[in-house]
Amino acid sequence: MVSREPQKIPLFPLSTVLFPGGIIPLQIFEDRYHSMVQDCLDTDSKFGIVLIKEGQEVGGNAVPHKVGTLAKITKLRKLSQNRLYLTAVGESRFDIIELIEDKAYLEGFVDIHNPPLEQSITEQSLEKARTAASKHLEAIVSMNGGWVKKAQTPLPTNPDQLSFFLAQLIQGSNKVRQRILEESSTEKRIEICLFHLQTESKEIFSTLNIDLLFKFSRN
Repeated sequence: MVSREPQKIPLFPLSTVLFPGGIIPLQIFEDRYHSMVQDCLDTDSKFGIVLIKEGQEVGGNAVPHKVGTLAKITKLRKLSQNRLYLTAVGESRFDIIELIEDKAYLEGFVDIHNPPLEQSITEQSLEKARTAASKHLEAIVSMNGGWVKKAQTPLPTNPDQLSFFLAQLIQGSNKVRQRILEESSTEKRIEICLFHLQTESKEIFSTLNIDLLFKFSRN
């Protein structure tokens, strides 16, 4: 569901994808983004985080992808050398209708997506998601030298929130993550996430098993 009236928001092109519900730390040091943050604070407004399609984060202008995530500043701290450290949380997805370059930082008219009011997910799908998320977390912990008997993962029961929770677990490329963000169907988004989580978990455990065999063979 898309909001009725397009809204004008500041845009922050980055080399990362933020999902609704996700938390992102940002260190601000460019003057243009100092201005953007101050404008957001002065008007109690939000800004959009969008993955860079062409260009780079620092310096010149960057061309963003057309779908991004609205972000709200939750914490702000001043650092030395005129830097800011802030934490923002992702809220809704949006589509960029038009880019605006009237200010030092990029702005855009966007259509903000509101999640459907009535959603449901079968217990079977929820169990698949729970299993995939738990196995993936176990794989990540094991890869970093830890060990868990079984990861207990509390999952959102709202399908839209669940899809983005799963998306945040994926270690894949920005291309994969952007594709998930752009997917308008919640059901399809969950399917894509489950595929990537299961694939990544198998690859991690396979690598760990090879490492163990190599260590034992040397002994």
